[in-house]
Amino acid sequence: MDVLWRRLARRGSSWALGGVFVLSAASAARARPTRPRFEPTDLELEDPGVAEFDLQFGVTHGDGDGGNRLILPDFELDLGLTPNIEFDLDGAFSIDRFDQPTRHLAGEALWPAAKLGLFDSRAASGNDSFALGVQLGPRIPTFGTRGVGYAALGLVGLNQGHFHGVLNAGGIVDPGQRITRGQSESVVAGLDVDLDLDDQNTWSFISEFAVAHYVSTDPDEVSLSAGAAYDPTDRFELSLIVLGGFLPGADRISVLLGVSPKASLF
Repeated sequence: MDVLWRRLARRGSSWALGGVFVLSAASAARARPTRPRFEPTDLELEDPGVAEFDLQFGVTHGDGDGGNRLILPDFELDLGLTPNIEFDLDGAFSIDRFDQPTRHLAGEALWPAAKLGLFDSRAASGNDSFALGVQLGPRIPTFGTRGVGYAALGLVGLNQGHFHGVLNAGGIVDPGQRITRGQSESVVAGLDVDLDLDDQNTWSFISEFAVAHYVSTDPDEVSLSAGAAYDPTDRFELSLIVLGGFLPGADRISVLLGVSPKASLF
């Protein structure tokens, strides 16, 4: 498989899920749904049997319903099943309004999804490539929401020298406060970028640009993040990211520390 499928790992894992669900039992009565925020995904497919656990922790200043939030964590588990199929589990939990007496535990919808590599083409040099993929699956409610939603993204990847970019486009329907109404419905687009800063691929510049237009009553979102990633080995990554939101009603600025280990499970 092309090197494009092996890169750009960031975001979340399931290591912290057990502790978060214990907290949810104590907080369910006063928990509310957190603000949805679209994050562009990469076009990396893990080798069969390899799991990547991506975690991001940090603090967010916002002017939406969630106010200032502690992220604990934003997570993703990626598990390679075949060379062209990967299972992903995405989600995020936070303490919303952590600086107020009304603080509460909140969670975004869980997204168990299949990521499929549909096409991969190498240039004659063997380094540059173009790739196509999709990521799709249900959206499972956590705090303050009911019913099941769905999300589907089309992915277009370009790998050229030290540049690696993935264009995202699709739609998301999140669970609502009632099973049949109140869902957050959005059309989304974004760009995920990774730029190698050395020939050993140890340091890289990482950035995401995301746009979400809501068909529902939620305010639209436009965000840009930028940061650096350090990969001392091919099985571990550290990252530091600053994210800015440009429209009111959502997260306005976030600082996130990421940890991404990999392990062979079978």
